[in-house]
Amino acid sequence: MTEEQAEAFMNAAAAALDLPVDPAHRPGVIANLRLAARMASLVEGKALTVHQEPAPVFRP
Repeated sequence: MTEEQAEAFMNAAAAALDLPVDPAHRPGVIANLRLAARMASLVEGKALTVHQEPAPVFRP
């Protein structure tokens, strides 16, 4: 996700939720969205087999 895409997403989401974003917080929100997109791409890129199922209990 580019910075422009993250900013466009933030603007659209904030407008949809009627949520004001303080100008001082905008760079942090954009950086967080870009980081979340990178993390999501790692999860999406992992292939699962038919034998893999979610764990019944999360244990860190």
